[in-house]
Amino acid sequence: MPRRPKKHTDLATWLGTASTPLFVLDPERRIRVFNAGCQSLTGWTAADVVGVVCQYASVADVTGGVALAASLCPPPEVFAGQELATPAQIVLRDGDVAARTIHYFPLLDPQRQLTGVLGLIGEPAPPGATQTIPATHRLHAELAALRGALRQRFGQQSLVASSLAMRRVLAQLDLAVRTNTFALLVGEPGTGREHLARVIHFGGAARGQWFIPLDCRRMAADELERVIGRLLEVHRAPATGSATPQPGTLFLSDVDSLPRDLQQRLCAEFLTTGKQRSVSPLRLLASTSKSLGELMAAGDIRPDFAALISPLVIELPPLRDRPEDLPLLSQHFLEELNRQGDRQIAGLDEEVAKLQTEHDWPRNLDELWEVIRDAHAVATDRVIALTDLSARFRSEVAAAMPAPAQVPALNLDAILTEAETRVIRLALDRCRNNRTQAAALLGIHRTRLIRRIEQLGLGKDVVASTADATASDTIVDGEQAGEGDELREKTERGTS
Repeated sequence: MPRRPKKHTDLATWLGTASTPLFVLDPERRIRVFNAGCQSLTGWTAADVVGVVCQYASVADVTGGVALAASLCPPPEVFAGQELATPAQIVLRDGDVAARTIHYFPLLDPQRQLTGVLGLIGEPAPPGATQTIPATHRLHAELAALRGALRQRFGQQSLVASSLAMRRVLAQLDLAVRTNTFALLVGEPGTGREHLARVIHFGGAARGQWFIPLDCRRMAADELERVIGRLLEVHRAPATGSATPQPGTLFLSDVDSLPRDLQQRLCAEFLTTGKQRSVSPLRLLASTSKSLGELMAAGDIRPDFAALISPLVIELPPLRDRPEDLPLLSQHFLEELNRQGDRQIAGLDEEVAKLQTEHDWPRNLDELWEVIRDAHAVATDRVIALTDLSARFRSEVAAAMPAPAQVPALNLDAILTEAETRVIRLALDRCRNNRTQAAALLGIHRTRLIRRIEQLGLGKDVVASTADATASDTIVDGEQAGEGDELREKTERGTS
């Protein structure tokens, strides 16, 4: 007698051992089930991620289950009871990313209250199928994919850039990360100069050493001298046999404000016969908002110091010159705020995104961060709406927009009078001022034409022909065109 299949009385065990990747979240967004299929796909174990809170944000950190949990997190609409299928970039344990589609199903009790969310991980959607997905969800997936690619390239850094204006910058960053060359970052305030200096340091061989930023504009000269002097002492005689990290990179922000005697001191420390020493345990990175030519012409920087800090010059474009990055940067800042609390916002309303493109962003990334931060704090819906933007920002955008063109007043009587005058003049010109012929050409009675000529003040400009004057004595109102022509011919024969 054949054996009956064993009944699966424990649903949790059955789902937990299934090869189809699925997971379950509780209402607080904690992972409660992470089955065998998920573990096989991602390389993470249930012990790594169960209990971790999912946040609607892409993260650079792949050392724990936080990045995986973020890549599994449903959009806020799902926690409001809506079924969704969205593209996802699932972070694997080895740091790679797998493109998939996640189907989210809200689990509701008899009172329609959310008790959890079931997620099923499927194959990625075919090309073109993502057009039906809301723009905010697509942007979330695009940001995750971009950050995964940049993480592979530069390490675990919050770098967001894909525009044409930033491609040259990324290529130069590649070079700076692979070498120990000194570099100068040139760009307007707020373009992310210090952030890119950190990317260079923590992406390079000195990532385990200290990154020391000094603001040359804000620090007093004696304080700069004291700190730099101490760093140079450590640079000349580094501690040996100690596990304590040593200075790795000295970043001089707004280097044009560095006193010239300190510039000379750094040149003496790092230059040999006018060239940078080939081996140096301390790396110099600097930033400025002006070009080297401007700084040297103004006497703000010594020529030898300019040569020291500028083997590689990286020019950072302002935000207004990289509009393609604006949606991704906005989403990035928004998701960073999602990580800091329970408030989870999916993205920006289309009207907000359009308004952003009409602003010049004079303070660049700093201003964008402030706008997103303030809107995120007051948003009550699942996306940031126009009403969530601060009144100050909206007024600044409105003030910068060109005023609408003034439409001239339209006087219908004047327009009709001018048009009628032109038409009558044209008819009289074609008929050599013969009013009878002009009236026939215009399709009106001759007496009506004469009346309009007088009303329009055209009598001085119109000199009736002799034939027309003779005809006017004999032709009465209501004449037939044929009779007028016959009389005109007789008159012309009599006067020729």
